[in-house]
Amino acid sequence: ETGFESPDGAYAMNEINKAINNLNDELKIPFSMFLTGYKYNEIADKLDLPLGTIKSRIFFARKTLQGKLKDFR
Repeated sequence: ETGFESPDGAYAMNEINKAINNLNDELKIPFSMFLTGYKYNEIADKLDLPLGTIKSRIFFARKTLQGKLKDFR
């Protein structure tokens, strides 16, 4: 059994998804693409943004989520 099959695991995943959905689109879109397997350069190409911008947005999305989800570690 993985942690996500338990009621607590399902609750945690729900909270994680809620936190991701609450990110502003500037952070949520590149972060979600990264989570689904896109590489930084692929995200930059698809969104027509500089690579550095993508890296910083994903970094800030992670930092924001870490702050909101610190109780789930």
